[in-house]
Amino acid sequence: MKRSTASSTYIGLIIAFFGVPFVAYLYSLIAPEPYTDAFVIQKEATIFAMMALLLFIIVKGEKKDFSSIGLHHKHWMRSVITAIGLTIVLIGVLLICVWILGMFDIAVGGNEGKKYESISIWTMTLVTIRAGIVEEICYRGFIIERLEKITKGNKWLFLVLPVVLFALAHYPQGVAGLVISFVAGLIL
Repeated sequence: MKRSTASSTYIGLIIAFFGVPFVAYLYSLIAPEPYTDAFVIQKEATIFAMMALLLFIIVKGEKKDFSSIGLHHKHWMRSVITAIGLTIVLIGVLLICVWILGMFDIAVGGNEGKKYESISIWTMTLVTIRAGIVEEICYRGFIIERLEKITKGNKWLFLVLPVVLFALAHYPQGVAGLVISFVAGLIL
């Protein structure tokens, strides 16, 4: 790996690992309670901008295309079928997690959900879509692909580390958020 390309990769890893949690933390410092649509949309736009910066680093800094993070049009039907199957498995496993957490009186969502009580369904849809797109590009696409190459295939680092950090990014949702995010990260 050339020096400038390696630098871009490491900068990209910092953005991919810590960008979303950092933006969320900064916005938590100025957050109204409960959240407003305008506040949430601004926060989501900032997170999308952070993802755009990562994509810029891939293309201009690393000199790679988006297929280097798994974004391509090959085998799209297989990808759709796989996504539907994983969604069904994920829903089933997460329902089991929620049931087990409930048996131990561990609340799902913590106080985090109350902040979103007054936002519209459209804004919540934006949050959900953004989470799927940005977290998949950052955690699944960039981090796993780059760590696999950097660590020369050390599965503990390139598979488990992103899942652990993904789960930790959900700590505001309490123990249940950590458990559910960790399990979901392992499945996906």
